[in-house]
Amino acid sequence: MSAVSTYAEALFEAARERDELEEVLSDLGVFVEALHDSEELGLFYYGGQIPERQKRRALDGLTEGMKKSTTNFLKVLVDNGREEILEDVLARYEALVKEHLGRIEVEVTTAVDLSEEQRDRLKERLGEVLEGREIILETNVNPDLIGGAVFRYGGRMMDGSIRGRLESLREGMLERSVV
Repeated sequence: MSAVSTYAEALFEAARERDELEEVLSDLGVFVEALHDSEELGLFYYGGQIPERQKRRALDGLTEGMKKSTTNFLKVLVDNGREEILEDVLARYEALVKEHLGRIEVEVTTAVDLSEEQRDRLKERLGEVLEGREIILETNVNPDLIGGAVFRYGGRMMDGSIRGRLESLREGMLERSVV
């Protein structure tokens, strides 16, 4: 198991025991966003020039108002010199939280922009197909698809686009030496 998975799963278990899964996710998102927004803060947290004790004390102030689990987790990363994996841990932790809460992210790419009604119907249908899980829908537009849609979720891809069908037909014809 990778260090990212180990840290993410440990954080997940700690937050779950305290019933703070979503709050910790939000806290870490805010913290990472602050690191991106402030060059000085990013250098402070990711840079190796600040002594560990000083960094730990500063984290108390920087995470004031956040869940104790968040602060403790960030301190553990500092203690172990693993600050650089924070964003990867956050991504893995977010996936664990969504999975635990029965949520799944589905990225849908269509040839034209979907109306709100079409998005709602699509979310409802996907919820049925994916066994009642809560769908977090992200939509994109790619006119090259001609029509239909391409779905990506849970590391899978389903291509129901006209372009995808045409490419599949072309490959099949090439295999049979029709073209």
